[in-house]
Amino acid sequence: MFRFYLIFFLILPQCLLIAQEGWETRPELPDDFPRVEQTEELLFFIQRNRNKNTIVYDLNFNTDGSLDTKNPINVYWRKFQNHDGLKDELSWLELHFAYGYRARKKDGYYSIKLKAYNEREIQLTFKDGQWIPLMTINGQSCVLKNLYIFADESKLWPSVKYADIYGERILTGELVKERILN
Repeated sequence: MFRFYLIFFLILPQCLLIAQEGWETRPELPDDFPRVEQTEELLFFIQRNRNKNTIVYDLNFNTDGSLDTKNPINVYWRKFQNHDGLKDELSWLELHFAYGYRARKKDGYYSIKLKAYNEREIQLTFKDGQWIPLMTINGQSCVLKNLYIFADESKLWPSVKYADIYGERILTGELVKERILN
C-alpha cells in the first residue's frame, strides 16, 4: 500500500504539470518548418520544437557506389535557423548519445537503432533497386520519412514530451503517424 501512495504522489504532480502545459494540442509538424529536399541518399530526418535545425540521415556510399557496410548512414545537421540550410557535422556528444545510431548487419538488411530511442528497430532494406528505411508505425509496415520531437526545455535538462513518427505504408503509400508519449 505504501508503494501505491508513493507512486501516486510522485506521478500525479507530473501528470498535472503535463496537462497544464497544453503540449498535446500543438501542431503535428509546424507548417513553417523547412522540408528537407528529397535526394537519392536521403533516408529520413528529425526535427524538433527547439528550432528549425534538422538532423538528416543519408545513405553513406563508398566511392564505388556500394553502401558502406561499417557505417551505412551519414548523420549531419542542416542548419536552417539563421544559416540557410548549411550542412554541419554533429558533435561527438550528439553523435554518441542523441542522434547517432548503431547498425548491425542481419540476413538481407541492416538493423538500425537510434541512440536516443533504441526500442524501435529501423530495417535498412534493399528493395526495388534502392535502400529504404522500414519501420513498424502504428502496427503497419512503413517506409520511415521523418520524426518530430517535442521537448520541454524550461528546466536545466530538456524533457521529451512526445515523438511523432511519420511514414508511408508499403502497400498503399498512405501516410501513417504514430505518437509516442514519454
